[in-house]
Amino acid sequence: MEAPPLFFGRFLRILAGLALLAWLVISPPSGLPWRVVLVFFGLSLVVGGIMAYPGCEISALPNLLLRRRMHCF
Repeated sequence: MEAPPLFFGRFLRILAGLALLAWLVISPPSGLPWRVVLVFFGLSLVVGGIMAYPGCEISALPNLLLRRRMHCF
């Protein structure tokens, strides 16, 4: 049985994801690959925080698109 993730941790993941997405608006990096990486990481952190994926934030977006739940260790 796993302990439920702490709300504060989820909140920080969502906040970090929103900060990455805001960075794209405020001061976008030069080059398309960096923008794609920031969008992917930002959305993954936000989705991972909302869906409560502790430790699996990077795989949260692909798991959502593929409709599966992956258990991270």
